[in-house]
Amino acid sequence: MLRLPLVALLVVTACSGSGKRSPSAACGLAALAGPTALLAQFGIADQTLASPPRNLPERLVVRQVAGRAYPAIVGRADSLWIIGLQGHLPENVKPGVGVLVQDLKGKPLGVMLYEGSPVEGAPEIGTVSLGAGSVPLIGIQLDPAKIEDPNCPLFPDSVFQ
Repeated sequence: MLRLPLVALLVVTACSGSGKRSPSAACGLAALAGPTALLAQFGIADQTLASPPRNLPERLVVRQVAGRAYPAIVGRADSLWIIGLQGHLPENVKPGVGVLVQDLKGKPLGVMLYEGSPVEGAPEIGTVSLGAGSVPLIGIQLDPAKIEDPNCPLFPDSVFQ
């Protein structure tokens, strides 16, 4: 657990514009550290979403951890969300869970797609549809500054262009 603050410090230092690293190197570090920091946020009280947000956007960005960002469409089945990934993940990627990230104002920012098991105790608020299969969707509400550098957004709007 002591590694997480160290990773966060490295990301902040790398993305601070010190001039010693190129922007792509800083964003590369942020792409690794941000998703790690995101999972740690589930340990903070009152951030895990107990139910799907009411505000349903038409589309969101789905980002594979340390990988590409994909456009996705958003729908609802009963009260649960369905996030439909538009595109194909690399064959070697075996997704296990999607994490909906929502800012403190209640705006959904995007979905981070992880390999592995869902966070223990996090309620399922929907699914992420990945072509022939799907994975559970859980959610968290937090200040995005805790997990990303503004110069290196995890969920860039440019994915939709």
